[in-house]
Amino acid sequence: MANKAGSKMDEDADMKLNDRLAELRRERELTLRDLRERVEERTGEKLSISYLSELERTETMPSIEILVRLARAYDMTANDLLAPVDFFEQSSDARYPESLRQFAKHENIGPEWLETLSRIEYRGHRPETLAEWQAIYGVLKLSMEPKVGVNDQ
Repeated sequence: MANKAGSKMDEDADMKLNDRLAELRRERELTLRDLRERVEERTGEKLSISYLSELERTETMPSIEILVRLARAYDMTANDLLAPVDFFEQSSDARYPESLRQFAKHENIGPEWLETLSRIEYRGHRPETLAEWQAIYGVLKLSMEPKVGVNDQ
């Protein structure tokens, strides 16, 4: 049964972000109001029902902050939320911005992180400098990787 989600993702490896968001909400049998409440409960932040609806109906690209909030509302990482979403039709590293390729080489990050970072827009633009990529990577890594030792004390 655990592979059900994996199978669905494999089938939809080229799905759009808006379709992915709608699918997640439907699979969990949530209304937009339910989703709004989950976002607020799990992140302390508010998103309007109309904005959540827009994200599902249009090809609006939300900020990284919004993606992280939505991922937390669905009890998953932003990487898992974005995994089945295809933002590009190309398959070579040339599709990644040069600055991201340099950052990936400098930080020795793997292809999954490279793919995740390539999808990021922060405040309406893609990072362009090493410092910007480091900041985005740092925030994502903290929010996406399991917390070690937090409840072990």
